[in-house]
Amino acid sequence: MARPGTEIRLREVPPPRSAPSDTGVWFITGLSEKGPVEPKPIQSMNEFISMFGVRVSYGILWDACDVFFREGGRKVYVSRVVGPAAVSASRNLLDNVAAIALVVTAIGPGDWANDVSVEVIAGGAGGTFVLIIREAGVEVERSGDLVDTAAAVAWGAGSAYVRITQGASVLDPIVAAAQLLTGGNDDRASITETHWKIALDKFLKNLGPGQVSQPGRTTTQAHTDLLAHANLNNRVAYLDLADTGVKGTLITAAAAQRGLNARFAGAFAPWHKVPGVAAGTTRTVPKSAIMAGITARNGVSGSSGLAAAGELGESVYSLALSQPEWSDADREELNRAGVNVTRNIYGGLRNYGFRTLVDGVADPNWILLGSSRLVMEIFSKGDNILERFVFDPIDGQGLLFAQLQGELTAMLQSYFEDNSLYGLTADESFNVDVGPTVNTPATIANNELHAVLAIRPSPMAEWVVLELVKVPTTEAVA
Repeated sequence: MARPGTEIRLREVPPPRSAPSDTGVWFITGLSEKGPVEPKPIQSMNEFISMFGVRVSYGILWDACDVFFREGGRKVYVSRVVGPAAVSASRNLLDNVAAIALVVTAIGPGDWANDVSVEVIAGGAGGTFVLIIREAGVEVERSGDLVDTAAAVAWGAGSAYVRITQGASVLDPIVAAAQLLTGGNDDRASITETHWKIALDKFLKNLGPGQVSQPGRTTTQAHTDLLAHANLNNRVAYLDLADTGVKGTLITAAAAQRGLNARFAGAFAPWHKVPGVAAGTTRTVPKSAIMAGITARNGVSGSSGLAAAGELGESVYSLALSQPEWSDADREELNRAGVNVTRNIYGGLRNYGFRTLVDGVADPNWILLGSSRLVMEIFSKGDNILERFVFDPIDGQGLLFAQLQGELTAMLQSYFEDNSLYGLTADESFNVDVGPTVNTPATIANNELHAVLAIRPSPMAEWVVLELVKVPTTEAVA
């Protein structure tokens, strides 16, 4: 019987994990001063700077993350792009017979680590040693007393600057003055489209849904790779178009991505001006960073199907646009082409379109980007539900089918209740089919469990009309 109070229980096994389903996450690739080449989640600029370094002149990654967080973003996965000959700086620590006891290697390639040094001093206890890491001559890390090389390797696993591996010798390193790591290089001069794609491909599907971008990149190949990645990994691509006011250039770039992959992609223009790093200055940043932040902000209190446009698409950080505003006729043409532009409305800069890149005539069912994001979220949550049924016995009474139908129906019911799905009733807005036409004798014999979801995402009001009728004082107002 329940009683007032609290209870703490010890579990032997943790509850099963669910796959990530936060659609506000942003996945981006770019150049940075330092850092690992495997994707890392970042939740603040302090984390970014600690892992990937300071702002650099040769990349826009720092600015993109900064703007994302300022617009309301909460989590971004960063995959660093480096050249084919990238090398992490390192230093060998020798034992008393000049054999290699330990190898100290910087976390990630780049010449930044050529200014990092390692020093070995005697520990406080007999037979121990201490490692000191310095950057630009300033101590940044110091180990405790290390009893052997294995302890040094373990300590290095938690370092923010280096990793340590065992050398050929089993002896401890000898005391040595600070020695610089050497050989670090990111080989960024040799980066090609291939290396950008390598970084993009490291965002595996199991990291979950969200938006994916290569901030500031406007090549056809970059866009093609982003669209393919989004479709393969249940994400939505946010593309940056060239920072230009030439309407034809933008329309041509958007048209180059027409096709089935375009269903899960949106293109945005123009770029935005935001406050600079130094007081009184500005920076020009690609619109994908603005849109990713706004999208994440909206997701805190609303459905993934909401259009990040109009009032829900207003930037809280932008100062101005990088290009003059287009005329109404030009905006209409850009919108038809799938180019989502920004407008100045009542002094605020609002994204004023939320379409995919599909041909609106040939594929009208997939024209709304909000609907595509909703599908992405339903895919993700549906996958979580299906995972719980893997290896369950398929009974002859249909109980497993009914249980699956119930869980999927409950998920979709929540979308109907928040108006993400269109219909007067739930039955009009979605359907879950696990019947005999879906789970046939052949599929059951093949050890398969199937479900088919049919949904009607709510459309967005792209055009709102007000008609005013002036009525003479001698007539009644109808």
